[in-house]
Amino acid sequence: MNVIERYNIEYTLNTFVLYPNKPSLQLLWWFLAGIIGGLLALFFLQDHLDEVMRWSICILLIYFVLHVLYDIKIGSKIHYIFDVSTNSIYKKSPLFSKKKIMQLDEAVIFTQSEMGSWYYALGAYKTQFIKNYRISEAFSSGRKSSERQEAYENFVLIKIDKLIEKIHLERNN
Repeated sequence: MNVIERYNIEYTLNTFVLYPNKPSLQLLWWFLAGIIGGLLALFFLQDHLDEVMRWSICILLIYFVLHVLYDIKIGSKIHYIFDVSTNSIYKKSPLFSKKKIMQLDEAVIFTQSEMGSWYYALGAYKTQFIKNYRISEAFSSGRKSSERQEAYENFVLIKIDKLIEKIHLERNN
């Protein structure tokens, strides 16, 4: 799967749309299948478990189901719109309307690490460590991850950089 399909990228001369959570969608479906398998196992093993233990596990599994369904239905549809014509970056979600999160010329892309993996994040200049937005999947040290990282850098980051350069060139002219 190439990087355009992986992140459901749409781009024109002045806009760039990126769905950063889409790569984790397949993994979320596997998690949901595992949780449902856990619920089935709980049903078949209910005679061997204490009632408090059974209810505790059931409540925990139901929480996980709701969390995964939220990530599948809402989290994977969150996307960022980089728009040169308005010099803005927007965040759009199924629950909320399009929200301007920062100026395009203030955007800073940096790496953020988290529990043995890292990802690219987007923040406004001087406040990028206070408020930032995840714009890539998590990368690790494996060969496949390195290939995905290289594809991401060679397409997505270059496109975003060109949009930021375009803003700076228009401002200087």
